[in-house]
Amino acid sequence: MNSDLRGCGCRDKEGRGGKPCAEVPRLTLKGEECGFQHQFSVRETYPFHTHTFYEFFLINKGKGIHRINGSSVLLSEGSFVFVRPSDRHGYDFLNQYDLELINISFLPSIFEKICGLLGCAPSFFTDSPLCLQTELAEPVLSDIREKMLHVGGLEPGAARRLYLNAVLPYFLYHFCPGPALQEVDPLPGWLSSLIRRMEEPENFIEGLPRLISLANVSQEYLNRSFRRYLHMSPTEFINMRRMDFAASLILENRMEIIDICQECGFRNLSYFYRVFQRQYGCAPGEFLRKNRPGRG
Repeated sequence: MNSDLRGCGCRDKEGRGGKPCAEVPRLTLKGEECGFQHQFSVRETYPFHTHTFYEFFLINKGKGIHRINGSSVLLSEGSFVFVRPSDRHGYDFLNQYDLELINISFLPSIFEKICGLLGCAPSFFTDSPLCLQTELAEPVLSDIREKMLHVGGLEPGAARRLYLNAVLPYFLYHFCPGPALQEVDPLPGWLSSLIRRMEEPENFIEGLPRLISLANVSQEYLNRSFRRYLHMSPTEFINMRRMDFAASLILENRMEIIDICQECGFRNLSYFYRVFQRQYGCAPGEFLRKNRPGRG
């Protein structure tokens, strides 16, 4: 993880995953006007935090959950997010998915100059209760990715500042009012809570009936919500979590495959094999041979 940031403690009420936390870091830039980070996993990101600067981050690969100001928003490849100093946020896993993100941070004085160049009132970006998020498609996605990575290739100092002065207005343009901005809906509170509860084995093993029971909404509404916010069906969501659990049991190598199938909530071995093959690209036995500890 490349980092141009440092942290200091401050009091707050929420930690990673929305859980109570006594200390929330307030991140600052290390004596620079701008910073760069390239993080390859949720595990590399800071726990729930706030900061003294603005930042753009781009999801380069994967999926995850952005916990932001008491709400939850889905992140996927191409999600481009603008975060303000007042925002309190952090990242969570979504099922077995992980994410890779690229982050550019800069001081409030630079933000004010950019707003002047674009002719946009700063209040447009700062008054929303959520940070701004848009979903980039090609060729804009590759263009912004390359520009952000180029920042990381420059040593902190005059050269990096000069380049950022050229590209930051272009980044912020994608959040200005107009056709370039495609806002993303946050996850409803009930759905965010449901996702957390379905992380527990006693829930995802029981499958769709338990999901419907915990959701306390109609199955039709549940299906629409999963499609709208997570871009998958409830059954696909459950099976992904079950397969993650199955893979961990296979790697322990203490149970027969048929027993693992039943332990994960499947009653049909052929269906278990099909779902496993679809998720991992190989049969359970081959998965063990490829991934067993000490292999090679």
